[in-house]
Amino acid sequence: MSEQLFIQGPVGKIEVFVDYPQGEVKGFAVVCHPHPLQGGTPQHKVPALLAQILTEEGCIVYRPSFRGSGQSEGIHDEGFGETDDILEVIRQVRMTHVGLPFYAGGFSFGAHVMAKSYHALPDELKPKQLVLFGLPTATVQGLRHYVTPAIKGDILFIHGEADDVTLLSDLIEWAKPQRHILTVLPGANHFFTGYLKHLKIALHRFLVI
Repeated sequence: MSEQLFIQGPVGKIEVFVDYPQGEVKGFAVVCHPHPLQGGTPQHKVPALLAQILTEEGCIVYRPSFRGSGQSEGIHDEGFGETDDILEVIRQVRMTHVGLPFYAGGFSFGAHVMAKSYHALPDELKPKQLVLFGLPTATVQGLRHYVTPAIKGDILFIHGEADDVTLLSDLIEWAKPQRHILTVLPGANHFFTGYLKHLKIALHRFLVI
């Protein structure tokens, strides 16, 4: 059962769901959900799966609702204001967990916001490891063009080979200059339908907590 709390953000309160590990606390994490105007919430199966794995590994996990969704105040701002909000959430929860390692992740629109937040953080405040599912790096059909900053570090990129929302070919073009390693699930769509077991395997192989 998640606990609900509110953090004061740049344009009002930010609703946050918090998941606690059963045993020793070894770290903390912030996980971002998919596009709120497309039905994305912190309870979506992909961020919820990441939160579950992180709590099993000993992390306290914070899953904020983006502005204008759930009980978070403000209006949707296409990833710009949301990045400010997530940076504030990271700043505040970091003060609560001084000395503990920090992890982060996001799915789809949430991956975009987390990538921008990661880019904005100074190196010493960046998460130890970052997980980005279905990262948009170019034009998403019918929605908008995403400009994703170049980022480097210990990052797991997981993408569906048959993703028709955030195209794998776009991710490869974006990743090429940084020489990122990409984890591709053959046949998987944007929402990883039928592939949650495979996501679990990839996450357990990557995370060092």
